[in-house]
Amino acid sequence: MKSTSKTAENTQQSSEQHIMKAYLDSLAEKEKKGYEIAKSHLGMSFQLEKSLGYLQYKKSLENP
Repeated sequence: MKSTSKTAENTQQSSEQHIMKAYLDSLAEKEKKGYEIAKSHLGMSFQLEKSLGYLQYKKSLENP
């Protein structure tokens, strides 16, 4: 039973990583620069999956 939940968790993480990559690929050059600045200034406290832009992007995928 544990292996099934591990597999589901890995699939969910993989899916989330795929969406994050697609989001980053969709950014304009200025947005990418802003992302890089945020990452470098905030370091480990920056979480792409909690950023407003990413959340809006993800919502747009769920409700086209």
